[in-house]
Amino acid sequence: MRPSARERHQHARDDAAALTQRDRQLIYQATGQQIGEGQAGAGWINSLAAAIAADRTAGRLAPGQEVTPAYLKDLSRRWDQAAPGRNPVAGYLEPALRYLSQRGDGNRLDVTA
Repeated sequence: MRPSARERHQHARDDAAALTQRDRQLIYQATGQQIGEGQAGAGWINSLAAAIAADRTAGRLAPGQEVTPAYLKDLSRRWDQAAPGRNPVAGYLEPALRYLSQRGDGNRLDVTA
């Protein structure tokens, strides 16, 4: 049975607790939404935050593994394949990539996770 939209949104909010500080900074720079540390169940989070949080929770992004330009492009590609024409992270891709390139350390390991 497919989870309802309400259940999916609740899981995304709960997954937000898995975001690293660097994830939160990237999300803020790309989307303008600030997500506090350990903010499980804290309300609506945008689709980029939900996707990164879900990948952290599922282990696709290991603890300490940085979000990189390659990861973001792959994330967007996965959405394009799963839901052609309805990619919820596509609008955040360019600002996120721009932020990572300005930060200049997208290949370093985040040990704060």
